Amino acid sequence: MSAKERVAFLDCAAFTADDLPIPNFEHNWSEYPFTETADIVPRLFWATTVITHACPIDAETIGQLHKLVRIVVTGPAAVDVDACAARGIVVRNLPVSDTPGQALIGLLEMLVDEVRLGA
Repeated sequence: MSAKERVAFLDCAAFTADDLPIPNFEHNWSEYPFTETADIVPRLFWATTVITHACPIDAETIGQLHKLVRIVVTGPAAVDVDACAARGIVVRNLPVSDTPGQALIGLLEMLVDEVRLGA
């Protein structure tokens, strides 16, 4: 039995709905055009996957997100990779692509499959 992923995109304004195909795994998807610092933890509290473009994710924030498994960075966001490593949270940067939405969904699907397959 697979658990449903909870994906939260903190600042998706850089992408349009047409840019983002639907991921091929069971999930709940939440997206926000922009996220203020005070809203990061409430928006991510149940998330297993976070996508951030410019919202920073620091050690204090990571310490409050007990379900978090992975972070995908699509832009200049600062993420405390040491705090993530200490908690076993995977951090990946989106590679440059002519089709960033397709690349993002492909990366998400690969990361979810890695966890499910125990890779």
